[in-house]
Amino acid sequence: MSIKKNELLNHSLKRKRDKETTASELLFNGRDLTPLLVLDPNSIEQSDRDNLKKCYNLYGRAHVLELVKNAKLIPFAAYVFININCDRDFWQPKYNFYLKRNNEVKELLNNIFVNLKNYECKSLTLTENFAVVLSSNTSIACFCSGDVDLSADIAERKAITACLNSLNYFSKEQPNKIGEYSGQSMMFFNKDIIQGGFWVNVIWKPVTRAFLVQDKYEARLFRDRLFAKLIPGTEIRVLDDTSLMYFSALHISAGHYFTLSPGLRLYVDIDRLARNKKIDWDKIIEWSEEDDAGIRIFMVLYISHKVLKTPIPEKIYKNIFSSNRNKKLFNYLINSESYKFQNKSSILRRLYVEIASDDKTLIINFFRRVFKKIIFN
Repeated sequence: MSIKKNELLNHSLKRKRDKETTASELLFNGRDLTPLLVLDPNSIEQSDRDNLKKCYNLYGRAHVLELVKNAKLIPFAAYVFININCDRDFWQPKYNFYLKRNNEVKELLNNIFVNLKNYECKSLTLTENFAVVLSSNTSIACFCSGDVDLSADIAERKAITACLNSLNYFSKEQPNKIGEYSGQSMMFFNKDIIQGGFWVNVIWKPVTRAFLVQDKYEARLFRDRLFAKLIPGTEIRVLDDTSLMYFSALHISAGHYFTLSPGLRLYVDIDRLARNKKIDWDKIIEWSEEDDAGIRIFMVLYISHKVLKTPIPEKIYKNIFSSNRNKKLFNYLINSESYKFQNKSSILRRLYVEIASDDKTLIINFFRRVFKKIIFN
């Protein structure tokens, strides 16, 4: 092993996890305008544009900047303020920074997929946030994560590792058990790119979570990766639009328990896809039922509809509140008046959300999961 690689493993691969995103509000006339800051400016109504300008003048630049910085919304807010002509000269450089950075992310991803042709690997596919950015043809600047997620078949682990190592992405050998989800992913780091380094996560499961029963999701994702499409002008593989919507919603519900960090920013994926791509909503319903997804997919789409006014067909969510159990889950996740997200996390809170998402009696469902884990593990 080279000195460079030894230094990397000893120094750079102790990843610092982001702190929980600070819950923030931009109140104006009794309404929180923060959700407007993650929307595509073209979807913001004129009355809301006017309210944002008035709100900005009321609070001042320093307050708004602190709010969007804490909520990790800087490129999204910059895109909105530039387009509504609000303090444009201040926000343009911030937008330009992410525009340049994210084009570099796109280039490094393309290099990975080009290099992958030298290895026996057919499954690697870009998923979730950056996949949505590239697929939906919206501003590439609206992405501020320090990593990207790739989905792949674990049978191709050696080939993928060799490919990434050849491009100076390295992953420190992980212990057998990592928190709640062992052996479900690998994290690769290249310290020489994107101003201080960048992470590429390769995920072997649909979602890196312990409580989730994933067999059917896994089979569907395996099939959908076979029909991945290419981003024009690149070799980057992404899921078909409807599949990307489905697994993005699953990622939000099961991976982030609907509202945990980064919170509101998660729902940008749903909003961008729904507004810019032709989604087969009947398939979304069909797949959710086939995979025993409970209300996971439907609840995410409903939350996006309520908070961001995402154009989601009513048939998607019309039946999720047929039981009081589902109403209680929604009211736990979202304040029914302000639509503020709950962001408290503990193993018991996460377990409750996961079990309640199955749309079954909680106690019976809990023991069903325990017995299944005992029998099959």
